[in-house]
Amino acid sequence: MGTARLATPALPGFKILHAPTPQQIPESSVGFLQMLGGPAIIFMPGRTRQKRAITTLLHGNEPSGFQALHRLLKEGFKPHADTTFVVVSVDAALHAPLFTHRALPDYRDINRCFKPPYTDAPGILAKQVLDYLVDLAPEAIVDVHNTSGSGPAFSVSTRLGTRYTALASHFTRWFIHTDIELGSLMEVPFCCPIVTIESGGAMDELATLNAYNGLRSYLAAENVFAPRQDIELLEQPKRLEIHRHATLAYAERPVFGANVTIRQDIEQRNFGITRPGEVLGWLDHARLEHFRLSGQQPQEFLSDYFCADNNELTVTRPLKFFMVTTRSDIAKSDCLLYFVDIHNQHTTSKRQQHLTEVPLSD
Repeated sequence: MGTARLATPALPGFKILHAPTPQQIPESSVGFLQMLGGPAIIFMPGRTRQKRAITTLLHGNEPSGFQALHRLLKEGFKPHADTTFVVVSVDAALHAPLFTHRALPDYRDINRCFKPPYTDAPGILAKQVLDYLVDLAPEAIVDVHNTSGSGPAFSVSTRLGTRYTALASHFTRWFIHTDIELGSLMEVPFCCPIVTIESGGAMDELATLNAYNGLRSYLAAENVFAPRQDIELLEQPKRLEIHRHATLAYAERPVFGANVTIRQDIEQRNFGITRPGEVLGWLDHARLEHFRLSGQQPQEFLSDYFCADNNELTVTRPLKFFMVTTRSDIAKSDCLLYFVDIHNQHTTSKRQQHLTEVPLSD
């Protein structure tokens, strides 16, 4: 398998696999993960000298992109373009129990580290990945993830244009355009389109199949920017965050002593419509003070979207939720859910003339 030289310099601390054969890849994805042992770059030569890139396993508890890569390698798949996979948080994925840790204990989430300062270990690793992709100069980058809660596949981008929606269309019909800045990889102003793909829940068997089918389409396409399906656009989502000091429980009735109790089945609302009067959970006397809104426009407030009449958490208008989590650690360290007003839905077939490319900065 070796360390044959790639088009860009090898990265210190990264294992390099250059054109591995199916026989050189372990039978199981767990065996493959253990063989890598740490972050890795895997090069798949294509039929042309075009270049495409995929990042995956930025979070150690989101295995679908990695499992899809393993299947492609075992099948000996031949992409249209020279393809580079960057597999990042292998250490976190290997931390027992396997595929359950977003990051190593006491380490920052690396997908919040793609902005200065790059001083701690996750920041240094993020800067290595960022610089590598800049030097590689691919025609497109796809970053494959899972959601912590169950739900359908969707895409996310901080930029809106026909090339971005076309990339997403290899994987899903849902395209979420956001300007929320967290320090994620997709926020970096690369000189090519980049989209994040959430292939489904980390525990959903269908999620790995979604990632596999999407990657096959993306890698086999002669023109990666030719749309594969109409896209339903959700614009400018907001995040419902829970203050870290709040105690949080998931149950079917209020939990004594918990500041916030969220219904156990809340993830079933992913991409459905939640309407006023439908109870999402129960709050103590502080009510909405346990929450904060992120991504809102000026003069928008939490109470514009949520209310706590009778200490029940409900919405004030029809909302579409996504990335709802039932993991309390993620709900408190990241957010409980994202949402959009349902009136912000459009399809590219109807709005294609309004999708303009946003110039990328150098």
